[in-house]
Amino acid sequence: MLVGPDHSVPKMETAESYKTSSALYASRVDKDWWKTFGDSKLNALMADLNRGSFDLRAAESRRNQAYSALGVDRALLYPQVFSGASASRNRGTESDRGGPGGGGLQTYFSDYRASMSLSYEVDLWGRVRRLVEAGLANAEAAEVSADQVKLSLQSQLASNYFALRFLDSEADVLGEALQTRQESLDLASDLFKAGKSSKLDVARAEAQLANAKAQLVSLQGPRAAFENSIALLVSKNASSFTIQQKGISRNAPGVNAGTPAELLGRRPDVFVAERELAASSAEIGVAKAAFFPKISLIGSGGYSSIKSSDFLKYSSSQFSIGPEVELPLFQGLRRDADLELARGRHEEALAIYQQTVLTAFADVENALASRRAAINEIAAQQDSVAASQKALDLSNARYREGVASYLEVIDSQREILSAQRSEIQARGRSFAATVQLIQALGGGFTK
Repeated sequence: MLVGPDHSVPKMETAESYKTSSALYASRVDKDWWKTFGDSKLNALMADLNRGSFDLRAAESRRNQAYSALGVDRALLYPQVFSGASASRNRGTESDRGGPGGGGLQTYFSDYRASMSLSYEVDLWGRVRRLVEAGLANAEAAEVSADQVKLSLQSQLASNYFALRFLDSEADVLGEALQTRQESLDLASDLFKAGKSSKLDVARAEAQLANAKAQLVSLQGPRAAFENSIALLVSKNASSFTIQQKGISRNAPGVNAGTPAELLGRRPDVFVAERELAASSAEIGVAKAAFFPKISLIGSGGYSSIKSSDFLKYSSSQFSIGPEVELPLFQGLRRDADLELARGRHEEALAIYQQTVLTAFADVENALASRRAAINEIAAQQDSVAASQKALDLSNARYREGVASYLEVIDSQREILSAQRSEIQARGRSFAATVQLIQALGGGFTK
């Protein structure tokens, strides 16, 4: 007999599809999802993280502790057997030994003992089985929590890595802008020397060059912060960890989000919440079983003799066996309070599970919307870059011919640099949204 409720997974309402479609994205998320990006450096960093992250080691240790605790609970399903032995040399008096008189004559004797005892709880109401059920659910939750920590660390690493790489892409564009502005300064200086422009044009060209240099320098701080964060994630000393500068020109890979119904089996946090709910349900059974008598079988036996020659003789043996019943008569309503506490924890776990499921759906919707917006912005920014390049070419030509002021060139240079950086930042957001989507989908987690 098992008292208490049996756990069942609560039903949650799910839509047939996400608001933002991902049907055109062919790739399904698998376990090594970062390889979809086709970046060898990222692959190497992920290998370092999976092999040496201290946060991951701590999560795995918590998993091992949970399974050890489960072993303690499972041991209660079996008889507990203990044994012991002793041999001693004693000094007493005749009166101590029951001899006549009280003169206190001292005698010496030996005492040999060997014993074995057994205790077994007869689990009539399922208290122990519910304990094991709760322990197993907690162990499974701890195991998947390690997967959840791993996914979180992997996502942080990928996000920081791509943020760093797109800063490198911006640095590449600013490097090209420096070259263009240097050429403009040379042109303005030549025209000034030829009497075809003013000293003001040269000063403006110098200011533009200095401004581009300042923008390039401003990227160094954020890049160093991302590099140090990556070092921490892969458990490397930030002082000796560097990543060579290299921009990204490709687009983010596509990811098929599947359906909302599929999501519930792919998110580690949903599985953890469901297992914790199962554990809280089993703990109600443990609390209910405390209202019933606890029955145990107790047995003990062994040998005791003052002579070694008589130690193993039947006359030196002794044993006892019988049931032991513990009746919960009155404990100041403590058992009622324990049961209410278990029920309250179950209600809390149920609410957490339901909220976790809703959060999972929202995370995917947000990631899909962010990715779609970034992709649309990339297309718009690419058109802006192309138009700005045409405007810059015309401005430079007009300035050389003396039919336009240098202010026109400056405006064109600013516009194309802004458009180029905006396009890079939009691509960076598309990569970040892709990582966000993969994490929201569970990162290839299966259980």
